[in-house]
Amino acid sequence: MSPVTKLNLLRSLRSSKNFMSQGFTLVELIVVVVIIGILSAIAIPSFLSSADKAKQKEASTLLASYVKAAQAYYTENSAPPATKAQLSQFVAVTGCSSNVAATCKSSPPVSFAQDNTNTNWNSPSGLYEIRWAPGPTSTFTAVPAGAFAQSGYGVSACFNSATGTTKVVDMTTKGATVTPANCG
Repeated sequence: MSPVTKLNLLRSLRSSKNFMSQGFTLVELIVVVVIIGILSAIAIPSFLSSADKAKQKEASTLLASYVKAAQAYYTENSAPPATKAQLSQFVAVTGCSSNVAATCKSSPPVSFAQDNTNTNWNSPSGLYEIRWAPGPTSTFTAVPAGAFAQSGYGVSACFNSATGTTKVVDMTTKGATVTPANCG
C-alpha cells in the first residue's frame, strides 16, 4: 500500500469516527425522554389545580364584596339587609341566568337586585351558584355549579351584625360541598 493510500485511509477513518461521535446514543435519548416525562407529570397537575384556584378567586372576590355590602348596609341602617334590593344599595348583585359557562361568556350580566323571590343566583361566569342566608349573621356560599360542580373549589363568607365580624373562607377540597363560614 502506498503512503498516499494509507494517509487517505487514516483520514477516512478519522472523519467517520468524528461523524459517529456527533450524534446521540439511544441511551441518551431515552434519558432525555424520561426526564421530560417526569417534569410533565409534575407540572401538568399543578397547572390544572392553579386554573381551578384562579376560578375560585372570582367567587372569593364576589363574596367579599357581598359581605362588605351587608356590613355597609348594617352601618347605615342599624339592621342587616334582608333582600337583594337592600344589598344592591352597596354592591351590584349581578350574575348569569345560566350555570353553563359557555352561555355566560356570550350573554350580558343580569341584575338580580329586584329579584327577591329567592336568595340564590349564579355568578357572572356561571361557574358558581351564590347562596345567601340573610339574618343577624348573614352567610354567603359560592357552590361550584354545572359542569364545574365536581372539579371546582367553593367559597364561604359571613357577616355577624352583633360583633361586626366578617370572614371569607376558601375551600381546600373540590366539589359541591361547601361548609358555611362561622362568624359566631
